[in-house]
Amino acid sequence: MDNPIEPKEKKGNKLIAIIAIVVVIVVVGSFVGLDYKNLVKTTTPTPTTSNNVLYVYTGVSGPVNSEHLLGGCVIAEMKGGSTPAASAQLMAYLMNPAIQKACEAHTGFIPVDQGAYTSSPSTTVPSIYASSNATATVTYYTSISTADESYVTGVINNFEKAYPNIQVSVSFITAASMVEEISSLVTGNSHANVVMTIDNLDVGVLFYDGYLASINAAKITAGEGVISSISNLNNYEVSEFGGVYFLTQLVNIPLVWVDYTALQGAGITKVPTTYTQLYTDAKILDKKYGVGEINMQGHGGASTPTELYQWMVQFGGNPMMFNDTGDIHAMEYIYNLSAYFSPDYKTSYWATYTGLASNTYSMMYYQWPGSVNLTKLGMKSYNSTDTVTNESLAAINGGVFLRSPVSWIGEWQTLMDKAWTSIVVDHSSYSSIPSILASQNSALKSFLATNYNQNVADQYENGTYAPIEGQ
Repeated sequence: MDNPIEPKEKKGNKLIAIIAIVVVIVVVGSFVGLDYKNLVKTTTPTPTTSNNVLYVYTGVSGPVNSEHLLGGCVIAEMKGGSTPAASAQLMAYLMNPAIQKACEAHTGFIPVDQGAYTSSPSTTVPSIYASSNATATVTYYTSISTADESYVTGVINNFEKAYPNIQVSVSFITAASMVEEISSLVTGNSHANVVMTIDNLDVGVLFYDGYLASINAAKITAGEGVISSISNLNNYEVSEFGGVYFLTQLVNIPLVWVDYTALQGAGITKVPTTYTQLYTDAKILDKKYGVGEINMQGHGGASTPTELYQWMVQFGGNPMMFNDTGDIHAMEYIYNLSAYFSPDYKTSYWATYTGLASNTYSMMYYQWPGSVNLTKLGMKSYNSTDTVTNESLAAINGGVFLRSPVSWIGEWQTLMDKAWTSIVVDHSSYSSIPSILASQNSALKSFLATNYNQNVADQYENGTYAPIEGQ
């Protein structure tokens, strides 16, 4: 058979537009393709045991950086509300460290405030709407999952007890429905006070359509110690948008999950921390167990493009473009690595994890802790003195980024999924990777020209839309 060639790094310079901020990125990867038709597998079975040690850790560092993609929800306010101070008071309450810590315990979403990680987080909430003010009503839309509705209801009930002159009407709806509701209210010149907890992608439609109010981030968070990488996202909003229009509220961040028992059985004593090490370990595991042991979210829909976004940024790319140098090198690497993918990768989606315990794969790159209860799964931190939550905190402190909240993110996801299917699922030739990605770039530019205008399409082609950096 043709032996796979180890990925090698080469040096070069690449400019990435991060909204209005340009940073110089160096060191991109270059990889040689594998011959799938001649790849031979052995038949040694994966070990089966009910005592497998399952670990979670921050994952590998790319050729350019080790930053992590932020998932989860942001909190925002609809513009035009008659009593914005009442809305701000609700937001300040929901962002309080004690509320954040309780939220993590009930929902799995980790806090954005350092104070929430202490044994006794502050319960002090900034005073924005005085008790002497007239009674106001605030509508609170949230796209949080159905399983968490009772918890949110309890939080709101406690808020109303603490602020009897603010009545809150809670509405649990999908992010898409929320966008429709807000759009209808604003275009109808409504003066309702509306606060929303909405997926970080869906907020883009509301922002770019001008439906969000500028908010005072410092007053709402009251300087309680927001994690610096999160706070920096606010600074970028001010730089690019002229103000802060949404705050990161419910954080979900990708981590790597491993069956450490299976790794040890193959002679691997440490989890991989670079992509080169991951590639080497993937081959070792495949040789030992006779089947691919690396799993990814290849289900399609929003799952696969989100996974690829993480990888492309770590390779120095701008995923929105599909085909800059970093994007290409990321897909070349994944093409090689996919020879060692678990068969489960084609069906894995949000909250996929059972294969770790049932021995159908031993590494999950990446998964989202907010999707499942890791304690019930028996997941432990690879750094034994830490908690799983602190692993997430370590990932955030290492640097974060958000996907550009463009209103056409859905089309981008569709096209990125097509690129994945052509390159990985259908195993197109290695040499065709740049042209496949270039084709999706052209398709999105054409879509923007047709459905928006030529100016938006030109801005896209010039790299205006890119990851929002948080470091």
